[in-house]
Amino acid sequence: MQSFELIERGSQLNSYLLFISLLSLAFIAYARLSTPNALSLSWRRFLKTSRVESFGFDDEKMRPQTQALFFINFYLSLNLCVYLFVAEFYARTEALLMSTIVVAAWVLYQTLVYRFVLFLVDQWKWVAAFAEVNKQVWSFTGLIFLALAFLWTINGQANDLINNLFILCSLLLYFWRIFKSWRIAQQANLEWYYLILYLCALEILPMLLVWRWFIS
Repeated sequence: MQSFELIERGSQLNSYLLFISLLSLAFIAYARLSTPNALSLSWRRFLKTSRVESFGFDDEKMRPQTQALFFINFYLSLNLCVYLFVAEFYARTEALLMSTIVVAAWVLYQTLVYRFVLFLVDQWKWVAAFAEVNKQVWSFTGLIFLALAFLWTINGQANDLINNLFILCSLLLYFWRIFKSWRIAQQANLEWYYLILYLCALEILPMLLVWRWFIS
């Protein structure tokens, strides 16, 4: 009887996770209806490394409503992936709390860190350009995390392959974001020591500290 209850609870949890995944998919579907080329536009914007002045071109511009839907999908999908990743090491309640705090703190940090640097170097006019990089990366990244969340949920439990795939995708996407930010800093003609402050002190070093904490 006890083993039956454990299986039932696990199945119920998978149903909740699958529902959240379907909810994220519904946001993407609605974004696709409101902007027919939303998916291809997200892909093109993700790969975009051209000059800042071209960010406002009509063929590369995404409606604010569509952008908001992509961000909601990114936030929910990333929460799901982080939860499923840490659920192997912690109890469900702890894993849920940890994933919620980690994702919220990470998004807030990524939103504020470049603003802090630009304020220090008196280059506030470039805030919109760096904010655009976050939007471009998060929109497409949410689609990848949504696919991983589906694989994880359908599988029923985290396995080594999906774990490693999640880590690999997260690292590649993170460094791609750093590269795009570096390109913007180059185009803004920021001094090299400001680039070191931004990339090393406020981007790479915190990630290394988080990774060291995790593997310990």
